[in-house]
Amino acid sequence: MKKVRRRRFLFLGIILTVVIMSLSACGAKGGLSLSTLLTGEKNPIVDKGDTEKGPETGSGATGDGDVIIIGNDGGKDSEIIHGDVDNKPGDSDMEKPDVPVTEKLDEPDQMTATKPGKGDKLIALTFDDGPDKRYTTDILDILKEKGVKATFFVVGQQVTKYPEVLQRIVDEGHAIGNHTNNHKDLSKLDEQQIIEQFKTADTAIKEAIGITPVMVRAPYGAVSDTLKTLLKENHRELISWNIDTRDWAGTSSSDMIKMIKKEAKPNGMILMHSFGNKHIKNTVHALPAIIDVLENMGYTLVTADQLA
Repeated sequence: MKKVRRRRFLFLGIILTVVIMSLSACGAKGGLSLSTLLTGEKNPIVDKGDTEKGPETGSGATGDGDVIIIGNDGGKDSEIIHGDVDNKPGDSDMEKPDVPVTEKLDEPDQMTATKPGKGDKLIALTFDDGPDKRYTTDILDILKEKGVKATFFVVGQQVTKYPEVLQRIVDEGHAIGNHTNNHKDLSKLDEQQIIEQFKTADTAIKEAIGITPVMVRAPYGAVSDTLKTLLKENHRELISWNIDTRDWAGTSSSDMIKMIKKEAKPNGMILMHSFGNKHIKNTVHALPAIIDVLENMGYTLVTADQLA
């Protein structure tokens, strides 16, 4: 019986010695886990956690530089997001700096527009998304030749690129309005984001021509109660339209002329564009005939603030 016990103790001692020697030898190389010793695996198992990113399209950017991320950005539904990328919940090491809260927009410069006679048939030509040095300048040349005034709802980013074109618009007697900084759908933004869109564009416009416009136009005509309330509180005038040429979608010059002749009405607000894509060349080609058609129908062409 004593011999059996001695053998057991001896066996346990040998096992213990082997374990201690193994641990000591590995310690010089950074050590191995107990699971490694027991399983015989060369590399320890590492818990990666939930750190993998959601799917992205290609390099994560479109050709125009807008970042696109597909997946849930923290809201209820998954969607494609253009523009700035928000950090996902849990990215504590990449938190965005706090953005100072802006309570309201700067006070606009009240421009007094001459009101036409009450009996006049009035209609307004409006051009969105500029300025640029291709289509906007061509449109200005035509308006100058025809002796007609129009309204340009400009985008802040374009104003920053072409401030001299905006100065020409004002110098030649046309009206301007704020069309946000980079054409975001305002109905999907909260109050602070809306303020930043208009305020950034206001800054670009004021640096270019020294005034802050009263009139604003929402991209896509997308409005919300938040937007309406905000603009009213900040003494801005929201300008929409009731005649859409759909020039951005490729309406031909001839169809544009026919459509305007058919849909023209007193106090009409015609939507066109002076920047966007190659289809805007149709607007440039059609504009002289559009002006002739409207004047032959007895309309006086005015700016949006005169109409409003």
